[in-house]
Amino acid sequence: MKELLERLKEEVLVCDGATGTMLIENGMPEGVCPEEWAIKNRLVLSKLHKAYVGAGADMITSNTFGANAIKLRRFNLQKQAVDINKRAVEIAKDAAGGKAYVLGDVGPTGEYLKPAGDLESDEMLEVFIEQIKALESAGVDAIIIETMSDAEELKRAIMAAKESTGLPLIASMTFQKTGEKGFRTTSGVTIPQFVDESLLAGCDVIGTNCSLTISDMVDVVSGMRNLGTAFLLAQPNAGMPKLVGERTVYEQSADEFKESVPALIKAGANIIGGCCGTTPEHTRAIKTTI
Repeated sequence: MKELLERLKEEVLVCDGATGTMLIENGMPEGVCPEEWAIKNRLVLSKLHKAYVGAGADMITSNTFGANAIKLRRFNLQKQAVDINKRAVEIAKDAAGGKAYVLGDVGPTGEYLKPAGDLESDEMLEVFIEQIKALESAGVDAIIIETMSDAEELKRAIMAAKESTGLPLIASMTFQKTGEKGFRTTSGVTIPQFVDESLLAGCDVIGTNCSLTISDMVDVVSGMRNLGTAFLLAQPNAGMPKLVGERTVYEQSADEFKESVPALIKAGANIIGGCCGTTPEHTRAIKTTI
């Protein structure tokens, strides 16, 4: 396939949609480690990856969002971090079959650096380096750092990626609406702060995912485009979450979702995918609209 960054100069590419909510829909119980469960249930994960590729995704993400050693400690799996990352990438690459890029997914640790939390800076950096090296050795085409809310954690993840790999790098933060066209992360990071930090760190693609509907995300992408020249990623949720009984559901259909895709492209998005609640049908809707 043509090199990813070269294609972004010429066309809008499609990323896959949700993994976690789709795994739950396909039998993953609450309270388990999603990355370990999906490896043990390889056919479920493989079928999901293949569904996204079949729906037109130009890239899929490895099921490694929570596969850093700090997050894996909750399940006493920290010593298996490298193996979990490699096996997840193996499943994704096999499912992609050379038809889609595989992005090595890196999510937050769930902890904060001192003094706000208990983590030392070096420990967080080493954990990200371990994961990113494992992803690269398994053969991913790029690294995606996503759903970050804290600038200091994002800096460590980006630093780890730049120190340990030469792969294309995507960095995405999750913003919430705080007022009339005002957006911040839960840690208070504004769009200008994010764009400045990410571009200075040398990311190839920056963007936003989760927490917002596709219509709200248009404003975030537009704000980023006005401040920088990097390629932009947008991965909105399928509407806002609602609690129905004991289940969290996302009710925006693929047809409703695709209505805002043209506005997202006009705002400057170079990669469009989905986050929580999106399905292969949402991916197909993005692809056909583009």
